[in-house]
Amino acid sequence: MLWCLGLGLALGAVRDAAGLLFGESRPVRFVLDLAAFGLAAVLACGFAAGLSASGAVRWYMAAAMALGALGWRWAASGALHRLTAGLLRLLAAPLRLAGRLLQPAKRRFAAALERRAEQSAEKRQKGQKKRKKILQKPKRILYN
Repeated sequence: MLWCLGLGLALGAVRDAAGLLFGESRPVRFVLDLAAFGLAAVLACGFAAGLSASGAVRWYMAAAMALGALGWRWAASGALHRLTAGLLRLLAAPLRLAGRLLQPAKRRFAAALERRAEQSAEKRQKGQKKRKKILQKPKRILYN
């Protein structure tokens, strides 16, 4: 029974890690739960065939695996999620600091781009005003 409890804990840990890796949207959660259910069946049958004295899956083996998976969810999952969130915050802190330091330069760059766009628009307008229509000389105009 302790083996199955350990298998349930490992199964809960793998399911939780996959949830952290792939996200927790409804379709992803559904696929991960189906995969965890199939993995639980394979683990239970493999344990029963290899290590159990009877070679058959008993109800208490499945119950111990479910209790192990629920134990992971209740005991370790919250701590793992808090640890992961803290680690990501710690790793992202230099990026946030760099973003704050680069904010004034970003604003100056955007203002320079805007000024340049305004200047080119003014040049285009001036160029259109200066153009003079060049007509053909009256001598060259041919009539049908």
